[in-house]
Amino acid sequence: MTVERVFKSPGTKLLRLTADIDAGAVRGLSMRGDFFAHPEEGFDRVEASLVGVTVAGFESAFRAALEREGVSLYGLDPADVANLIEEAARDA
Repeated sequence: MTVERVFKSPGTKLLRLTADIDAGAVRGLSMRGDFFAHPEEGFDRVEASLVGVTVAGFESAFRAALEREGVSLYGLDPADVANLIEEAARDA
């Protein structure tokens, strides 16, 4: 099931999350918004690497992918994204 979420908390930037979640795993993912990722092309690889990750392991996989690709995030916290993924999974 594909779900969409828009998120903004104090001190963060806007996030538009579209996730396809099936059987407790992420099958498709798009994270867009007014946050910054540097380098940008590394963020695309991070996002792609999260397909197939379980909902339960999303945050740790996201953090590991950011580190592996050398990507710094500004205005977006991986914990917030993981919470949205968990919320989406409950709705899926």
